[in-house]
Amino acid sequence: HIQGDLASVPGIQQAQVFLSSEKAIVHFDPGQVDRDAIIQTIKRAGYQVPDQNAESREAGHDLGTITTPILILFAVIFVLVIGVVILGEQFGWLDALTTIIPWPIGVALVLAGGYPIFRNVIQSALKGKVISHTLMSVGVVAALVIGEWPTAVLVVLFMRTGEYAERFTTERARRAVKDLTALAPKTACVERDGAEQDIPIEQVQVGDIVVVRPGDALSVDGVVVRGRATINQATITGESMPIEVEAGSTVFAATIAAAGSLRIQATAVGADTTFGKVI
Repeated sequence: HIQGDLASVPGIQQAQVFLSSEKAIVHFDPGQVDRDAIIQTIKRAGYQVPDQNAESREAGHDLGTITTPILILFAVIFVLVIGVVILGEQFGWLDALTTIIPWPIGVALVLAGGYPIFRNVIQSALKGKVISHTLMSVGVVAALVIGEWPTAVLVVLFMRTGEYAERFTTERARRAVKDLTALAPKTACVERDGAEQDIPIEQVQVGDIVVVRPGDALSVDGVVVRGRATINQATITGESMPIEVEAGSTVFAATIAAAGSLRIQATAVGADTTFGKVI
């Protein structure tokens, strides 16, 4: 949605959106469109652009630490659904609400609770787009038309709960990806023309001899051509016990040389490494 809307703005030549890192790269002509106009286009698409001056979000999440809160969240949702079915349907609470609370008040409750969702649905519909909440919003309208506003309230409740669950899980997954990305080395020490030099990881090529000193994070996948070291491979294998490597051993990017030094011939760099594929 964002890429399509940005591409339709005069002055924008290209737009790429990366969901995992929550970033957009936009090539535009400053003479035709400015940053504020780009931000407004993104907001009209139903998304937000965070304030650059706002405090950074709390880091330190990984794929393991998000499992428990996600399971707890879905347990709560399951109990909520079962509670609605038993108390609402079997005990007749929904029918009782219909007789006690007037229909206009019920409609007001539905509109108040579902306003953010209905707004996005209407904005998308005006652009000819169908989103995940469109069909459920039609169900809400149908329930209101036949006077079953408690049913409409339940649909709104489930929509808001589902929206929260989606935001909860995807945000933590994104944080985990960001934290993984931060583990990737940014530079490498390579042997070229008989001398060692530190270069950006983007400039390392397959076949280069990469020098690994004690305490360094390996920057490439490769084969050890000289040296011996103890390598912590927990980032790749999950195994906490270090292993010994020597000439002929295969090693992986983002693992740590706890002791010893190595000369490694690179067999994969960047996104082609095992760690790059994990990300």
